[in-house]
Amino acid sequence: MATFKNILIPVDSLYNAQIAAEKALELADSADTTLFLVATIRFDSLSQKLLYTSIPFQKKTYLERKEAFILKKLEALKERIHRISSLTKTETMIITETTISDNLLLYAQDKNIDLVIATKEKYRQGFSFFRKDIAEDLARKANLAVLTVTKGCLNHPIKTIVLPVTSFVPERKIEMALAFARQFNAHIHLITMLDNNDISTKIRIDAFYLTYKILAESGHSPQYKILHGSDSDSALVRYANQVKADMILVNPEKKKILPVFFHGKITDMIQPFSALHILTLKPYLRRSI
Repeated sequence: MATFKNILIPVDSLYNAQIAAEKALELADSADTTLFLVATIRFDSLSQKLLYTSIPFQKKTYLERKEAFILKKLEALKERIHRISSLTKTETMIITETTISDNLLLYAQDKNIDLVIATKEKYRQGFSFFRKDIAEDLARKANLAVLTVTKGCLNHPIKTIVLPVTSFVPERKIEMALAFARQFNAHIHLITMLDNNDISTKIRIDAFYLTYKILAESGHSPQYKILHGSDSDSALVRYANQVKADMILVNPEKKKILPVFFHGKITDMIQPFSALHILTLKPYLRRSI
């Protein structure tokens, strides 16, 4: 069973945070789980943070007012959670961040967070790509599992899981896919994408075969498919839609020096009321095949 005891819910929009919290209650054992409701006050630069937090007049008119507004949201969310599940423990926190700080990451590590549940953000484009993506940061830097959901994921069982394989055996994805498969009696669809112009084709095939073998030896015989063409998020989402998948397991995107202005992430491709869960996992250190 996929057991999560410390779940972090980033709180920006109260509506979206409620969706994430309700999904957390569906997945976790309510009596043995703590939900960490964390709101972040973001500053575009350190100088902006100093301006709004160090000068008494500015602090009174900006930061304290903002904190008071956020506290109301956190209390409203906390009350809603306790109405649904009185046994579930909650903790609230307000964290300030700049473009170069990692306070939320440090908080997650301190609280031993084992899952982050976030809602799909609006499609980012243009200069909004320069803004820090909190969920992606936590997956990549803090090595946390991040589940991205929409309202359509609520009260929707996970019955079909897509597990993509690239050039290595994805041990962490395998562990998580098996855990969800056992918990929800779900089927795993194992896929890889081969490009005739890719010199790593043999490596991908070997990794695909070994992944199938590990799943079979673990008591789960997956359905499998080899797709031809370039490895892309759009191809992955198309396949997931074809098999009516409820979950895709993906790796976090690599950090880019410059943002790609007209190319979104896989979570940007999900429709607002889709029932498709996206679970982002940083892989374990790779082993040779």
